[in-house]
Amino acid sequence: MPLPTNVKAIITGASTGIGRGLALHLAKLYKAKLVLTARSERDLQSCAEEVRKLGGEAEIIAGDITKEGLSQELATLCVTKYGGIDLLVNNAGMGMPGLVERLKVEDWRRLFDVNFFSALQTTYACLDELKKSPRGKIVNISSVAGKISFPGSVPYCSSKFALTALSNGLAAELAPHHVDVITICPGLVRTEFFEKNSMPDTRNPVLIAEQKDLKGFMMKHILSISTDECVREIVQSLNRDQSQELILTIPGKVAERLNGLAPRMMSLLSRQMNFDQK
Repeated sequence: MPLPTNVKAIITGASTGIGRGLALHLAKLYKAKLVLTARSERDLQSCAEEVRKLGGEAEIIAGDITKEGLSQELATLCVTKYGGIDLLVNNAGMGMPGLVERLKVEDWRRLFDVNFFSALQTTYACLDELKKSPRGKIVNISSVAGKISFPGSVPYCSSKFALTALSNGLAAELAPHHVDVITICPGLVRTEFFEKNSMPDTRNPVLIAEQKDLKGFMMKHILSISTDECVREIVQSLNRDQSQELILTIPGKVAERLNGLAPRMMSLLSRQMNFDQK
């Protein structure tokens, strides 16, 4: 069943990147009624204003998605303001590059709180309302790093593996209730994520794609996708009447297939992709 006009949705991590792009697309295409959350109130206000200009509605709650009670606050606001919840997008996420031996257990806990437990909490808060929707949908923004673990990014990959596992299992459990669970596993998407998470300029696909050389051309047209391209793929998946897993970017698809067909070879290749900054 395709998304209805005036779809009622909650989007976490909505101030920038994929979350913001999805909010604007849903407003433009479906006149969506949105509850948006992120840490930056200024960026949320800006997003909400754009949503309204495009014909949608928007309410915002600024705050840390891991804060106790925030997930329930989002669900309550959506139900109170719009009368229900049709769509939940668990997009909030963070990265923390570094070798395991250089990180602390507290770093792992913070990553899992943001990348996994916030999605779990928000899903629990919205689940009853999603079941009441004619066709409820949950979108979990995981990663190719939730399929393949890379050196220098093991805690991030582990948290995304957990989110992918949650999505896949939840899809089976919620099928009898006609709630679709869509797992999005992007490769490199040119968003503010890399700058916000202190990725070195030499590894930031946004900056590399701006270079006027072969490396820049490859990054822009083959190795990565824009936020807009990513969002369009997500919207298309929302209009398919089924749970699904979507791998994005050409390298992401190749890596995922290779990992399934020749895991030893992928393991050898992944050793060359060290995301440690030092």
